[in-house]
Amino acid sequence: MSTSKNATHMQGTEVETVGLLANGSAGQWDVAIDEAISGRKRWFAQIEGAAISLYFEIPSPSIVADLQHFLECTPAVKLASPNGSKGCEGLLVIGKDNKTPVTVLKDDEYQDRFFIVVGRKKNPIVRYAISGVDAAKLAEALRQVQEDLDDEE
Repeated sequence: MSTSKNATHMQGTEVETVGLLANGSAGQWDVAIDEAISGRKRWFAQIEGAAISLYFEIPSPSIVADLQHFLECTPAVKLASPNGSKGCEGLLVIGKDNKTPVTVLKDDEYQDRFFIVVGRKKNPIVRYAISGVDAAKLAEALRQVQEDLDDEE
């Protein structure tokens, strides 16, 4: 995955510059978090797998830990957590744009299957399934990103 420290994005008429804040890689998955270094304080996630490449704005870098926990949450983890189910079922919104949300849904049929959904849940633009080893490798890449973020503090 290539992420330029001088990548630019057009937002209206202003041009903002972003730089790499953190990244991680495991198996076929690469994850990078970019931070705006000019203009408003904003963050972007780049998630790349064998058959998918997404780049979208996130509300904050804290979404990395939330997504990692969501992907790693199994019935055993759920029982060990203080409240029994926090963040283990349902969905997690990871994108900031309300018009075209990016959401991760947990499958209600298979414990290790998730769907990355771009667009509204009922009428998505993209619905991409990840499961098994792919879900574990994406979680590992996110763990590496979180380590980079922790080092920044």
